[in-house]
Formats: sequence, structure tokens, C-alpha cells
Amino acid sequence: MSNNLINAAPAQRTQLRKALTLVPVVMMGLAYLQPMTIFDTFGIVSGLTDGHVATAYVFALLAILFTALSYGKLVRKFPSAGSAYTYAQKTISPHVGFMVGWSSLLDYLFMPMINILLAKIYLEAIFPGAPSWIFVAALVGLMTFFNLRGIKLVANLNTIIVVVQVAIMIIFLGLVINGVYHGEGAGTLLSSRPFWSENAHVVPMITGATILCFSFLGFDGISSLSEETKDAERVIPKAIFLTALIGGLIFIVVSYFVQLYFPDISRFKDP
Repeated sequence: MSNNLINAAPAQRTQLRKALTLVPVVMMGLAYLQPMTIFDTFGIVSGLTDGHVATAYVFALLAILFTALSYGKLVRKFPSAGSAYTYAQKTISPHVGFMVGWSSLLDYLFMPMINILLAKIYLEAIFPGAPSWIFVAALVGLMTFFNLRGIKLVANLNTIIVVVQVAIMIIFLGLVINGVYHGEGAGTLLSSRPFWSENAHVVPMITGATILCFSFLGFDGISSLSEETKDAERVIPKAIFLTALIGGLIFIVVSYFVQLYFPDISRFKDP
């Protein structure tokens, strides 16, 4: 009996099915970012930076891109679904990896909670008579169902979500651009005001950038898809960088035009 146990073959490591390529991974990264989060922090940062949200986003994007490059290096070295937990465990110590793992778990718990909260707020505005718990229960149920169905379905669903969000933002930008073109807000579509003016100060912009890093929350989460991605050592680093870059450019462009329409908080009836 004991000899049989000793001579038994070691258990094989479980492998996840590699079903993802670059575009679906980037779409999942953008879905993690939730491009429409720009509208949740715009007013706060606009007041803080005296109407220079676009520059604050530039600072935030630069910092995030350096982080994305770091993640890319680590993914090539350790292509594991453990993400930051594995990186800390392998490069520093198992104890640090343990702490990072639990911190990352909190991140993955809070991220969907924040997204559900934001979705609930929007749905309450559309359907003011419905109880809020119905939206929360429905969203949690749908998320659980789709995740249990497999990563490929989740990737396709995330692509749809990103396309819908971008479509809504394009329509909104069209209305904003039309308003500015007809003399509202700054009254011109070409202006350096959203980036710099005589009232601009670097310190408030950097402070605003720290808040705007919230908009990039989750871009690093796609590193946990390494074991489900074909040629992960090449695809995941590129996807992380592209997710941060595309998301950042969306935030900068949208904040530029919205800032032209709302040069300061005086245009808001109830700031």
C-alpha cells in the first residue's frame, strides 16, 4: 500500500481552457474600467482643478502607463492567473504574496460592487418608481449566471457592454459639441483652457489625478486571464498597455469637450 502511494504519479496541474485572444482581452479590460465612470468624478475634479480635468487625466494616464509596463514585464516572467499575488510571492516572499493576495481579493470584491452601485444609480434615474434592491438583485444574478457559463460568453458580453457605453458617450459628445458650436460654454471647439490657463496650478492637478486613478481601477485585472489566453506572454502585456492607453485617451477626449461645455461649476443649477 505504502509502496503504491510512493510510486504513484504526481497529480497533474489543472489547466484552464485558452479561449481568449488580444481583442477580447482588451474589451474585458475596458469593461473593467467602465468608460462612463468619467461622469462620476468629473464634477469633483473640475472644482478641484479649477476646470482642468483633461490635464489631470494626462497626469493619471502617464502614471498608469508606467504601471502597465511593470505589469507587462511581470506577466512575461510569471504567466499565471494569480496576477499580483504570484508576482509578490515569487519576487519578494510568500508572506508578502499572502498579503497582496488578500488585498487583491478586496479589489475584485469592491470593483463589481462599485459597478453595481453606479448602475443602480443610473437605473433609479430612468425608473424612479422601482425599488433599488430589485436592480441590485437583478444585476448580481445576471453577473453570476454569465460568469458560470464560461469565459468566452463573459468576453462577448463585456464587448457588448463596452460598445454600448462608447455609443452612449458618442451621442452625449455630439450633443455637447453641438452646444459649444452654437455658443454655449466656452463657445469654441478649439481651446487650451481644459488643459491650461492662467488659473492653473500643478499641485491641484496632481491631486485631481490621484482621484482620477479611480477611473482606471481594474485595468490590471486582465493579468489574471493569463491562463485563459492564447500566447499569454505576448498578448497579456500588450492588452494591459492598450487597455490603459485606450481608456486614458477616451477619458481625455471626453473630459476636454465636457469641460468646454462646463468651463466651471457655475453652469450647474445644483453643484
